[in-house]
Amino acid sequence: MKTLKRLLILVCCIPNLLWANAQIDNLETQLQTVSGDKKIELLTALTKYYAVKLPQKGIDYGMQALKLTSPTNNDFARVNILTNIGIAYKNLGKYDKALDYFLESLPIWQETTDKKEVASTLLDICIVYWRLGNYDKALEHCLSALKNNEKLGSQKGIADSLHNIGIVYELLGHYNIALEYHFKAKTIREDIEDKEGIADTLNCEGIIYYFKKDYERARSFYLESLKIRQELDDKKGIAKSYNNLAFIYQILGNNNKALDSYFNSLKTWQETDDKYEIANVSNNIGKVYTVIQSYEQAFSYLEQGLKIAGEIEAKALVQESYEFFSDLYAAQSDYQKALEYYKLSAEVKSRIFTAESSQKIADMQTKIETDKQEQEIVLLKKDNEIKQLEVDRQKLLRNSMFGGFLFVVILALVMYNLYLLKKKANTRLALEKAKSDKLLLNILPARVANDLKETGETQPELFERVTVYFSDIVGFTNSSSRMEANFLLKELNEIFTAFDNIIEKNQCERIKTIGDAYLCVCGMPEENPHHAENIVNSAIEIIKYLQQRNQVSKTKWEIRIGIHTGRVVGGVVGIKKYIYDVFGDTINTASRMESNSEPMKINISETTYQNVKDKFKFIERGSFSVKGKGKMKMYFLNGEL
Repeated sequence: MKTLKRLLILVCCIPNLLWANAQIDNLETQLQTVSGDKKIELLTALTKYYAVKLPQKGIDYGMQALKLTSPTNNDFARVNILTNIGIAYKNLGKYDKALDYFLESLPIWQETTDKKEVASTLLDICIVYWRLGNYDKALEHCLSALKNNEKLGSQKGIADSLHNIGIVYELLGHYNIALEYHFKAKTIREDIEDKEGIADTLNCEGIIYYFKKDYERARSFYLESLKIRQELDDKKGIAKSYNNLAFIYQILGNNNKALDSYFNSLKTWQETDDKYEIANVSNNIGKVYTVIQSYEQAFSYLEQGLKIAGEIEAKALVQESYEFFSDLYAAQSDYQKALEYYKLSAEVKSRIFTAESSQKIADMQTKIETDKQEQEIVLLKKDNEIKQLEVDRQKLLRNSMFGGFLFVVILALVMYNLYLLKKKANTRLALEKAKSDKLLLNILPARVANDLKETGETQPELFERVTVYFSDIVGFTNSSSRMEANFLLKELNEIFTAFDNIIEKNQCERIKTIGDAYLCVCGMPEENPHHAENIVNSAIEIIKYLQQRNQVSKTKWEIRIGIHTGRVVGGVVGIKKYIYDVFGDTINTASRMESNSEPMKINISETTYQNVKDKFKFIERGSFSVKGKGKMKMYFLNGEL
């Protein structure tokens, strides 16, 4: 198969278009005069070439090649043909077909020693799955591609994997997580000077900021991406940039400029016959025509978008088409049809975002975080390993000295090599120690981390003056039963992220969340004389945040807050996966304060009141019976926050 490999390399590395056409014409001419393995080799090379240039022609050549091969007599040729037919179908936007060929080729690649092709095929499968709206499968294969590329040490492959993981999280609405992955991908792409990849990442970052409603920032990313793509003469990339810039023009109310950008984009996708993008841009054009009340044109483009999206089974685009049709009919006061299309949109969306797929995605994200923590714990052991290297070096040095004068020269060489070893070990020690310290402090307090590094264990610690905040969401169970799992997770993530920012600003520490409950403390693991004041300030800001959010958000959330001050024990739970947690009667009492509170009220105990009564205004509520505590005085923070 060496001849086939050379042909495939030749097809990938042709620098001049005219010369390339001449070579391809030559290969096609040779097809008439050869047979057997030689013909398979030529057909395979032509399939790879046309899979990108003229996908349908690539498929035709690939089908001819498959007829001449069998699963038993020519694995290398067959797997190349299957992969490139899959790429051709992907470029045509026929994702269900592409998936069939990629899934057939993957196990064959896995049986070979070509790990690069395994990683590449996994990434192709990831892309096809997210195009089809199957996000849990997409994430699963992207993560597998990332692991394979990390083993290979392929920086480009790692960056491409991170980029597509970011896209999946973007499509799921987890924008902050998506930005993290895109930032990692862009950093690598800048290091390896992958300009096309940098432009793709900039474009994705722009999309995320668009959905976050930071339109000026989104526009700056789109323009930066467009500039690079114009320098590279990347027609498809330029078309993507025009499509995204059109969204910004729509938001700004410049619909004519939006249409110009969309039509520029659509022209390129029609020339390349990219079905997915044709459907996508057609939907967008239909939306603009609806806004400017050109209903016939709107219907025409939406109909085109829906037809193509249905043909390629792109569920997300089908759902979007139905949604835009609903808007179109509503604009014409045909509310019966508007409702029909709205129901169709909701039905497709529910198939995409099932509770099962949401749980799979959550499980995968949890696994990513767990793997990170396990790696961080492994780093703790590296200090001892390097110290042992030093002990071994000293032992070797002592034994060498007994060799006497005759071995001076040998000893000198040994000492020199040991010096280099020590220098290398010290350098490695410094780098690994810095890395482990940084990672470990993300999950454990500094004292606890130091104990674990030095002795492998840590003792619980009693903190005398700690104020505890406890809150939960009012009516969460009933509300969550009526919401889609993906939407609910997005809401909780957004709210708890805001809480985290508030308590961090006030020098408090989040301990954990349990469902809709949120627990944080101040005064541990570092003592803080203003612990009670800081917690109350955090509670006030959290209430204000929710009040402001409820004014603009369709979903209204209210919380009850309870605060108590006292003694708390802090320590590490578990012996394999370390988790820092808090215990004691103070935690239970804070929970009782919360359960005796009222919606959007801050209920504090007598102990906390005595700590902050001179700094805030309170309404005395009297004494209430508390389970396990008897009567306890409680206070509401004055309603005028």
